[in-house]
Amino acid sequence: MTRLREETAPNHDQIESNPYAKAIMNQTLSQEEYTLYLEKFYGFIKPAERIIAQLSGWGEFKSSLGERAKAPLLERDLLVLGKSAEQINELPECSGLPELTTVAQAFGYMYVIEGSTMGGQIITKQVRKFLPLAEQENKGTEYFNAYGTETRAKWAEFRGVIEQSVASEEAAQQVIDSAKDTFNTLEAWLKV
Repeated sequence: MTRLREETAPNHDQIESNPYAKAIMNQTLSQEEYTLYLEKFYGFIKPAERIIAQLSGWGEFKSSLGERAKAPLLERDLLVLGKSAEQINELPECSGLPELTTVAQAFGYMYVIEGSTMGGQIITKQVRKFLPLAEQENKGTEYFNAYGTETRAKWAEFRGVIEQSVASEEAAQQVIDSAKDTFNTLEAWLKV
């Protein structure tokens, strides 16, 4: 995990400086822009979660995939923000996802998405300060507040699973490469 964190640090810094994240921190993001930001995440996460759910080799962690799925949270947020189920189903999906053919690669992808739940706590607090809809508990912020008070525990659990599951140097390199690819692909997708 130390190596993974160190090798992806520049990618992490870069993604945090995207225009949406900056506007949230500056409290200048409109509700329409916030909706677009969630739509972008949905278009990136939904197809990746479909692929990951079909991979074999998860072992005991397979049962945790459903509770860690973020697309359903994004769907609920978008419904609250005024999108219809039909509009959500028609949202564009990222077709240039990172390679997700092994569990190690999926762990790299999940490292980025699960790790973002830590920063999501800060985003949730910020959004609730200036977007009227989000002032109520979890109204439009389920994605960023995915685990609520359990966020640190869920992140620690996930880190432990990676440590236990990634035994070889080849698998470790796949996790790192996939995490970097995920950061880069997500950054490019947010600019589309």
